[in-house]
Amino acid sequence: MRHHLLIRSQVTKEIIEGAVSRGRASRNLCTAPARRSNNTHNISQSRVFPPRQKNQLHQHARLASTRSQKRGSDLSPNPSIPSALEDEVLSRARAVLQSSTVPDIAEVEELLQACEAFARLVSEEIKSFRQNTTTEPTPASNLLSLEEIEDDSKARDRKSVPSTVPGKNAAAQFISSIAYKIITDPKVYITPKLLSTYVNIQSLLGRPESLPEVFHLYASKPIPKPKTNPLKFSIPNPNKPTAHIPLSVAETALNAAIKTKDLPLCFDIINNSVCARAFRYTKFLRRALVPVSGAVVAPFAVYKLASELSVYLSNMDAAVATDVLFAGILAYVGFTATIGVVAVTTSNDQMDRVTWATGTPLRERWMREEERMLIDRVAGAWGFQQRSRRGEEEGPDWEALREWIGMRGMILDRTELMDGME
Repeated sequence: MRHHLLIRSQVTKEIIEGAVSRGRASRNLCTAPARRSNNTHNISQSRVFPPRQKNQLHQHARLASTRSQKRGSDLSPNPSIPSALEDEVLSRARAVLQSSTVPDIAEVEELLQACEAFARLVSEEIKSFRQNTTTEPTPASNLLSLEEIEDDSKARDRKSVPSTVPGKNAAAQFISSIAYKIITDPKVYITPKLLSTYVNIQSLLGRPESLPEVFHLYASKPIPKPKTNPLKFSIPNPNKPTAHIPLSVAETALNAAIKTKDLPLCFDIINNSVCARAFRYTKFLRRALVPVSGAVVAPFAVYKLASELSVYLSNMDAAVATDVLFAGILAYVGFTATIGVVAVTTSNDQMDRVTWATGTPLRERWMREEERMLIDRVAGAWGFQQRSRRGEEEGPDWEALREWIGMRGMILDRTELMDGME
């Protein structure tokens, strides 16, 4: 990181001065990340797999060999990218991608961290450019903003900041493409740290289109085995707890998708993160396993306690005293625990616009609360911010959002919970 700070001023100057004149010529070189190739060749396996899993392993091994042959042409120098960025990222990316063996995880993490540092630098430069080009509001413009404007295109031209920054879009596309090629390379094993860094890179650059695909790869991408030639892969279980997407990473990805105003992308991010089985299994193990285990052990512990207390009761038989104490203590523990479970699963103070439909089981409400929370955030971003205007939204996107929410057992803007409808 110290090295990144030393070359910060040089990179900033070259991004502003050098990339402007050559940005157009490099657009064809910085194309969007392409999907995986379908070229194939055979690979030896370390154990016997079903035919379907064998095909997956064969295809992944073919991708590894095919991509290694094409890295030289894919990562050609970009004339719109500063030399410092090219020397720092491009050369290290070539070393990782052209290697025929499994790269070291530490090296890949350092490479993505370098990309994140440059992505943060480009993002800051774009923000400063927009702040410098923003016109200060005048009393006349404030009055005009209160009127209804029919021509939306003219309103955007007058009020908004230019969406394209000369030269910096090419640099952002270059960094995004390098990070995508690294994370999707068959030889690279995606760790939680790599996933978090990649999501931060694409969020800073405002290019979250590849995040749903990377989320899917994180859970189902074949794992390369080190020190094997030719490479061998093992098929992971996408439903195991270690394959879950952390909630903080999913929130970062969703916020980036909301900024781009891409509703289908928001749906895909939610479906591939908090809706996955791995996420729900992890939540159960971390938050419900201890209470459930306590509920299973509670009767035995209560009976042991009742048998010990019955010794101190001299006005009735020991067996009868044990039964009475066991029933009383167990009823108290059971009723108290039931009230606590109902209070936790029926709480709705955190809900804004999206609530559960009537009849949804309490266990499902608790298990899918993160899903409802993210959907609620999407609904709040697409609807009016003023509470007094809620319910007036219309348009194809809003109707699609309402229908999608209804299909998931939720209700958007429940009438009895809106202001003035109690």
